[in-house]
Amino acid sequence: MKRRTAIGGLFGSAALAALPNLASAANPVVRMAVLPIDTDAVAYYASDLGYFKDAGIDTEIGVIQAGSTVVSAILGGSLDIGFTNVIALAAARLHNIPLVAVGPGGIYAANNPTASIMIPKDSPIKTAADFSGKTMACSGLKNLGQWAPAIWIDKNGGDSSKVQFIEMPFPDMPLALGSHRVDSAFPAEPFVTQSKNVARIFGDAYAAIAPQFSIGVWVTTKDWADAHKDIVAKFAQAIGRAAAWANTHHTESGAILAKYGKLEPAVTQAMSRVKYATRTTASDLQPTIDLAAHYGALPSSVPADTLIYKG
Repeated sequence: MKRRTAIGGLFGSAALAALPNLASAANPVVRMAVLPIDTDAVAYYASDLGYFKDAGIDTEIGVIQAGSTVVSAILGGSLDIGFTNVIALAAARLHNIPLVAVGPGGIYAANNPTASIMIPKDSPIKTAADFSGKTMACSGLKNLGQWAPAIWIDKNGGDSSKVQFIEMPFPDMPLALGSHRVDSAFPAEPFVTQSKNVARIFGDAYAAIAPQFSIGVWVTTKDWADAHKDIVAKFAQAIGRAAAWANTHHTESGAILAKYGKLEPAVTQAMSRVKYATRTTASDLQPTIDLAAHYGALPSSVPADTLIYKG
């Protein structure tokens, strides 16, 4: 199976444009990109377990650090399918960019948080109100990385408008917390666990949104999906199959995540593992869309059902 990985590296749109188009392969090649977190890792499981091959497709998997970059690469033609947050998907639709969700990703479940607000172990912060005037590192501005901790702060007696949110790749957050370069951060696994030697968990930001919702989804353009309906169906089948496997095989999936993430196996075994959806549903997508509309990141809410590809 043809595949390009770069966990720990950074692919910009230009770099992704350089990925070769291997259309002459026996199976069609789907060029994909993920964020280097557990939420996206189901693609690696589908690849390693041969589920993509079983479905009759080959994949190239690159890594980039922000969902907005994934969207740009898809629109620019250097990617076929990418993983992004639901807010970026809804924002594209409101700007008449025909992105559609074609596969499920990780979901937040209240009994299993896998992203947390963290502060240095010696931080004086004790309440949500204490974040006023402080800095917080997040994976992206004006998307779930910012608005999740914002709503948690606002619902717990603080004022998120007085917090300085700083965009930062997940892998940089443990060092930033340990060196006090930021007052707080909102990492996802495995970077929550990697931060625990220098920082402590302060709050479950996602709990302020809904008991369950989609953290991200696999997307492509409607034109590409319409032109490759068979591949889209096969892709969704392989992702759903890998999701069901990963939800019940944490030890085995942790080993695959450690391999591609260049992590110590002890990290993946100790960290909270993401639960994956096996299909894309409007009820899982809607909470984060409403959250973005609440904070003005979207001019209005979008019915989530209209974002799911039905071809």
